[in-house]
Amino acid sequence: MEKFDVILVGGGPATRILNKHLHIYNPDISTAVFRSEERIVNHCGTPYIVEGEIPWEKGLINEKIVTQWGTPIIKEAVVGGNPKEKTIITESGRQYQYGKLVFATGTDQIIPPLEGRNLGNILKVRKTKDLQQATDLLHTLKRIVVLGGGYIGLEFAVSLKNMGKEVTLIELKPHVLGNRVDTEFSEILQTHLRNFGIEMWMGKKAIRFTGEDTVNGVMLENGQLIKTDAVLSAVGVRPLVDYAEKFGLRTTRNGIVTNEYFETGIPDVYAVGDCVETRSFLTGKPTPGKLGSNAGQMARILGMNLSGHHRAYEGVINVVVTRFCGISYGATGLSEADAVEAGIEVLTAKADSTDIYANMPGVNPVKVKVLYRKSDLKLMGSEMIGNFNPAGYLESATQMIRGGFDLYDVLASHYSSHPELTPKTSHSYLVFASELILKQLVKN
Repeated sequence: MEKFDVILVGGGPATRILNKHLHIYNPDISTAVFRSEERIVNHCGTPYIVEGEIPWEKGLINEKIVTQWGTPIIKEAVVGGNPKEKTIITESGRQYQYGKLVFATGTDQIIPPLEGRNLGNILKVRKTKDLQQATDLLHTLKRIVVLGGGYIGLEFAVSLKNMGKEVTLIELKPHVLGNRVDTEFSEILQTHLRNFGIEMWMGKKAIRFTGEDTVNGVMLENGQLIKTDAVLSAVGVRPLVDYAEKFGLRTTRNGIVTNEYFETGIPDVYAVGDCVETRSFLTGKPTPGKLGSNAGQMARILGMNLSGHHRAYEGVINVVVTRFCGISYGATGLSEADAVEAGIEVLTAKADSTDIYANMPGVNPVKVKVLYRKSDLKLMGSEMIGNFNPAGYLESATQMIRGGFDLYDVLASHYSSHPELTPKTSHSYLVFASELILKQLVKN
């Protein structure tokens, strides 16, 4: 029976990054990757792959990222095993022995359990084979319904519109991006997307897919029938944990339950990435956190722990950025809706700034929101929207949250300034918005 020091089950970013870090710490370690898919696609790039902006082969992950470390990729699903004997069993019946076993199996998209869900042309794009089928089909069709107004749904709606399709987006909640975004910001996004030509039905519940062999419409609860040639499901994802019961792993609807060291409770069995239940850094409570960036961070920390560098995982802060046809949105930490749900009283402020100095040609408006916990003035979150790149600013805000910065720490923080690269010195995003919180406190 072949044995490896560490067996990794999965193929996404958590698998690849963990494997790399294990070999950085210990070049002689033996690892193997088991996965059911023939190739792995870059999930963040899927809208651009469908649109054709990224060629198909460039959208696939290069296998050398794994094999360069001497790690074999065994393309079989793991269907069972014996944790006492430290073995796994693949779908072909082969057995392998491990020293440590790590599950990083990720997620798959959900098709909502509506009447007609088994009709043809109801599409998913998470797995590589599904994406290939959807890509081939979507280029031949005219009318597409995107079901779900989260990040993936909006990005695909824009890509499909760029392809010249008639796109209708249906979202159950009143606002896009999970109804967690500041209302003013979400309305800016919705207006922008409608002006781009995407038909949007907000706060509408789909109750049935219509058609005979293939879908030809989506029926809404109000009786409205949205005609279509295909439906792209973007209503959410589910963790791929079908093997969990066979290994005695505890799960919730959000994934495998682990402790802060990604231990599952079964000796030498770990889990990281989208297949695990994540907890909030700020509240300590279970919270969605299925992001490739989170998976990569988890993998690096587990790599430390498996290599003798003891470090606890602190939880997700969920810094996210996205871009839709010329406008960018990003957020980190808690939104105001999150804070209300968690019972945290916050002070909030919104400021109007610019992407570069206001007197420079080509300047664009930027809106910034900050949230501070009222009890101790700790930074809890931030949102930004505008025609600019918010990633670096929100990453800085994330480190401030992680470092426990309060209002006065943020006001005293360092930042850069240049007419072509930043807002003017007096309007630096986080500091400028935080000054409005200070004014609230002084006034009161």
